[in-house]
Amino acid sequence: MSVRAMNLLAALCVALALLAIGWVALPRLAQQPKFQLKRVDVRGDLRHVTAASVRAAVAGRLRGNYFTMRLEDTRRLFETVPWVAQASVRRVWPDRLVVTVTEHRALGVWEDGRLLSERGELFVANPDEAEIYGQLPEFSGPYSAAKDAARQYYELSARFAALSLRVGAIDISDRRAWSLRLVPDFGEETKHAGEIRVELGRDGAAMPLGERVAQVIAAYPLVVAQLGSPPSRIDARYARGLAVSTSANAPTKPERGRQ
Repeated sequence: MSVRAMNLLAALCVALALLAIGWVALPRLAQQPKFQLKRVDVRGDLRHVTAASVRAAVAGRLRGNYFTMRLEDTRRLFETVPWVAQASVRRVWPDRLVVTVTEHRALGVWEDGRLLSERGELFVANPDEAEIYGQLPEFSGPYSAAKDAARQYYELSARFAALSLRVGAIDISDRRAWSLRLVPDFGEETKHAGEIRVELGRDGAAMPLGERVAQVIAAYPLVVAQLGSPPSRIDARYARGLAVSTSANAPTKPERGRQ
């Protein structure tokens, strides 16, 4: 065997020995007390939670130390805290964890008591905490419709705002038929005015939801002028025309068949 080959073999043996020593020593080193997590920093634009409340919510539930903690499991743990929509987690040498939190932004209250976020996600939190800026609209329907409900809410709110009407509730049936509850919102004299129920029906190719809404908006000023007050109910589930009623009268006869 040449000298060069012997040197290579010796170097290989040394490397294998070091690896074996490391294999035994590293687990013991990783368990040293100085690597136990001693501090959790919580960051983010926090409105409904505090850093202290987030830490308290996961106290005693964090597993591992700087080396052994599974960051993905830890991230999911923080995302179980009420109001936390997303969390990112990173280690900071040698004993610190930094958690960046993104909160849910509540759009409304679902019929089962959960909150609907702006992104169409349902989450559990105290509704009273969500109403710090005013009463939230109500939503009901199959859970699979949550994203559509959130998306349509903003569009509907913008369109009915031109009539000084606020969307107070959206209901979606199992057949995906839409109905709204509108609240007059144009001055102190209408502060206690009644709500308006608007039946829009299904969002179909024959007459999309947006066209039904446009029909209601176009006819609304004339309806109010003829009745002398806002109607209590508008039924827009017709090919042409609307059926309207007040609390004191029966619906007017619409044109042609309802869809």
